[in-house]
Amino acid sequence: MTNEPKSLESKLILVADDEPDIVNIVEIILKSKGYGVLKAANGLEALELAERYNPDLILLDIMMPDMDGWEVLRLLSVDPSTAGIPVAMISAKTSSRAKIASMQEGAVDYITKPFDSHELLSKVREILADRS
Repeated sequence: MTNEPKSLESKLILVADDEPDIVNIVEIILKSKGYGVLKAANGLEALELAERYNPDLILLDIMMPDMDGWEVLRLLSVDPSTAGIPVAMISAKTSSRAKIASMQEGAVDYITKPFDSHELLSKVREILADRS
């Protein structure tokens, strides 16, 4: 049994990153607290899963092949079926320019890789609580 409020345990989170190790680490962290996890290896897959499952939160990498995270974020925001899903960017980009650009594109938060599991969970809880 966890200390998480029941309303957060059943939340579904889409993790989109082209680095399988990152996706697997994030999945383990989130599942350990009872969150459901969808995994996407690229931007197109992230868009398809977001439209199909309407997750409660998307954790989105910026640097992905074919379609970067900012393009995915723009497409999510103009699609009525996905526009309301909060998106937090996860990236190795540490510049304030990348963080500002992400927020201007509509991201609700920005998590820098490498990240601490406690930081990740804290940000996820905060975003989901704000959306409840």
